[in-house]
Amino acid sequence: MLLSDDRLRAMYPCGRADATARRLARLWAAVFALGLAPRRWVTLEVAGRRSGRVTRFPLGMASVDGQWYLVPMLGERCNWVRNVRAAGGRATLRHRRSKECRLAEVPVSERAPIIKRYLMQVPGARPHVPVERRAPVADFEAIAPRYPVFRVIPAARPAQRRRRRWRWLLAGVAAFVILAVLAAAALITLQPVPAPLALPRGAASPPSGPLQGIWDAAGGSVAGFRVRETVLGMSNDAVGRTGAVSGSVVISGGRVIAAAFRVGLAGMKVGGKTQPQFARSLGTSGHPAATFALARPVALGTAFASGATVTVRTTGRLTMNGVSRLVAVTVSGRRDGTALQVAGSIPVVFSGWRIRGPDGYGFIASLASRGIAEFLFILRRR
Repeated sequence: MLLSDDRLRAMYPCGRADATARRLARLWAAVFALGLAPRRWVTLEVAGRRSGRVTRFPLGMASVDGQWYLVPMLGERCNWVRNVRAAGGRATLRHRRSKECRLAEVPVSERAPIIKRYLMQVPGARPHVPVERRAPVADFEAIAPRYPVFRVIPAARPAQRRRRRWRWLLAGVAAFVILAVLAAAALITLQPVPAPLALPRGAASPPSGPLQGIWDAAGGSVAGFRVRETVLGMSNDAVGRTGAVSGSVVISGGRVIAAAFRVGLAGMKVGGKTQPQFARSLGTSGHPAATFALARPVALGTAFASGATVTVRTTGRLTMNGVSRLVAVTVSGRRDGTALQVAGSIPVVFSGWRIRGPDGYGFIASLASRGIAEFLFILRRR
């Protein structure tokens, strides 16, 4: 039920709010401070002129030509007017956020149109002002001396403080970016990297069975690549691995007379995960495998047959990404019980196989233009 104008006026006997008006004021002060009403409705916070404690008043503002004004509906009798004057105009307006401001009194000669506008925009003040809101401005000039008007002027922050805050803000953003980049670099460059493929550590079992014959790639065979990557000046190896290895070696008369192997590239994993960029660079959709064929026989020597480790350098034909080229390869091998263990590496310049690496970003992040193909084959005699 709406209250009549007479009841609204009766809630402020002698210009002071009664108990009902005070309860409503506390309610509306909370609502306006939370920003639950339109922008013009605010809660004024100002130090009490006697107690020094912060006092709060729910108020409606008038907007004239883009400028906000406060007008006391009770005129000079309003308690907040006295507090604002005692505080030298220093106050705070709350509407979702707290904004410090200075309330500057408008000269009497300029008040009339603002008071009229105030009554048009703040309905709750109409019962307390003795002029109808549609009356001409001249009628408001008659009451202007009794109704102070305050221009709301946002408090100006000192230029030095603004600059200091901007510097701190920019420094904080820069520090956050640097820490994030360094964390990413550390994650990439300091993570564990698999060791190069090589013969297993430890002594091999005594050789068992004949050496001559055909030896096929068996379980435990692995092949992959190793390429240097750099992030913010810190380097580490990107390493790929796959167990998709097949092929065989033919040994006769103490020599390897033929060797051919196939390595499936589609299942290559980097850091334990399949990398789409790797598949695109190697064109695995059209060339899903790399092959290697020995170019000429390799002598093993008499010591190899009895279990010694031998290392030889030879040549072979490496076919990858649709390109076939002769390459130098360093191979180490030994007998281990009924098996042969063979490990080696092949330097690969990417451009030689039309392999296009990912885009680099200079010092921030880059990938070398060459790498190492490496393998460890476990061979079993047919």
